[in-house]
Amino acid sequence: MLAAGGTGGHVFPALALARELMRRAVDVVWVGRRDGLEANLARSHGCEFEPVPAAGLVGKSIRARLAWPGVFSAGVVRSIGLVSRWTPDAVVATGGYVAAAPLVAARLAGRPFFLLEQNRVPGRVTRFFSAGARMCFFGFPPKGTAECDFGRHVGTCDTNVVVTGNPLRPEMSTPARHDDGKTVLVLGGSGGARALTLAALDTAAALANLHFIVLTGRRDFELARSMRRSSNCELVEFTDRPSELYARATIAISRAGGMVLSELVAYGIPAILVPFPYAADRHQHANAEYLESVGAAINLDQSRLSGLTSLTGELMSDTGRRHRMEQACRAVARPDAASVIAENIIRAVNQQATAKTEELGCSAG
Repeated sequence: MLAAGGTGGHVFPALALARELMRRAVDVVWVGRRDGLEANLARSHGCEFEPVPAAGLVGKSIRARLAWPGVFSAGVVRSIGLVSRWTPDAVVATGGYVAAAPLVAARLAGRPFFLLEQNRVPGRVTRFFSAGARMCFFGFPPKGTAECDFGRHVGTCDTNVVVTGNPLRPEMSTPARHDDGKTVLVLGGSGGARALTLAALDTAAALANLHFIVLTGRRDFELARSMRRSSNCELVEFTDRPSELYARATIAISRAGGMVLSELVAYGIPAILVPFPYAADRHQHANAEYLESVGAAINLDQSRLSGLTSLTGELMSDTGRRHRMEQACRAVARPDAASVIAENIIRAVNQQATAKTEELGCSAG
């Protein structure tokens, strides 16, 4: 049972893992929001889909907060029924508020559960449920453990924490780039980023010798089109094939969510990272600081966006620096994360089943 929903940062790693599990002949039932991005994605990739009531709490209106206990309780009741009916061998959650109720149900039923954390600073769901999880898979070394290697247990954390990288869609597992040395890809995240988009339009107008691809998000596409001042700026409202954009990029200017960073390092794309200043627990800042520390990216605070044009021009003109950043990206990339995580989950479930069988045999004897 896969519990995932909300933003692309939670949904797409779940989809990558689901596809890998199904490739290994594991049946997957996906639990998420009825009207969420995950519903259509799950069904279109052959997963059974079960909706559960879910609502966020942090940063919501007073009315939404007052309604939350009722929604969450309904989600728990529904999830208990689903766990009872499907009797999953394991429940896997990728974080976000949608995952909370299914995890409660798994805990009550005594089912093993596993957590995926995309960022260096764990989210609230990961923090709350980590103590009972069989394993917590991190996309990047948790903050304070940057010295740890990928795939190793994180010695300064609980022993159930393993740094594996984030699961990537299969088309990104063997990335190839065909950039022309002049293309700047601007990524604001699944919902776009207005401050980043507007700064990119100014930068494109100032650097006429370069080509800019700006992924605006649906909300800001018309605004960006009305404010575009140069012909070297290609606007993209939304794409479900980001690999095509990554293949063209010489460098990227991006927010610093865990999933987009995993994709950028898989492609070996040097990046200027502008963390979202209001991200929970400043997790985007922690992500960006890590990639900067290993030489794979430049960390630019949003308050200093006025310097984006000069920084972009300098990086695009410095081939040697870009090459070193590309090498640093590939050194920390883990395009095989989905396979590693699936293998760990299957092994842990099989070990538990064997232990139970042996225990029953001893009891019968």
